[in-house]
Amino acid sequence: MGSFFKFFATSAMLSLTLGSTAQAADLPRGYPPPSMVEMPPLLVDEFGSGWYLRGDVGYRFNKVGTVTNDGARAVTGDDIDNSWMVGVGGGYKWQWFRADLTADYGAAAKYKGDTASMAGDFTAKIDSFTGLVNVYGDLGTWYGLTPYIGAGIGFTHLGAADFTQHFQAAVATPDTTAKWNFAWAYMAGVSYNIFGKYHLDLGYRHINMGDISTGTDAYGNRLTLNDVAADEVRLGFRYLID
Repeated sequence: MGSFFKFFATSAMLSLTLGSTAQAADLPRGYPPPSMVEMPPLLVDEFGSGWYLRGDVGYRFNKVGTVTNDGARAVTGDDIDNSWMVGVGGGYKWQWFRADLTADYGAAAKYKGDTASMAGDFTAKIDSFTGLVNVYGDLGTWYGLTPYIGAGIGFTHLGAADFTQHFQAAVATPDTTAKWNFAWAYMAGVSYNIFGKYHLDLGYRHINMGDISTGTDAYGNRLTLNDVAADEVRLGFRYLID
């Protein structure tokens, strides 16, 4: 009897085991096998469009090349004040390459021109609006910092206002003049991913905005400022759009 019961128990256990195996084999294709441990979910990278928006503020160290006067009083020396700028734009980033369109406004800076008769004999206010197409190349990333270089071309709308000749009774010219010019720039800087889609950008830009002429006063004085340019220190903010 003992041998019979041992044989019966062994046969029952073997039947249950074979039955479970056969049931698993009969499951339809694609059905997950039974398991005591769940498979971890697959991680899928988020898709980013590459498009971004940007905003910038900066401080301009303005400069002027040569200056000529249509009147008799030659400019013997000059100076132009520094000023502020603000800008907005949008662009696209693909791996290490980036391109964008930017529009900047440069606040009015006071120009002063000396003559043999008087320091600061001529004064005027110069402002600008600039639109550029820019391209950049990232140079790698270290500790979240990404240095880059870039260049841009476009146009500038230069304006000259409040032209005044001071030596002869401070004669002011009521005319405000403006001119569209070809503009070009080169830049370098470093960006930092603050978190997620937000990047901070600290950079330098040199921009050349062409020339501008003032109005003509009662004595025939009209200044032409050539190679109006600026070296800018800029702080920017970029937001990546998904």
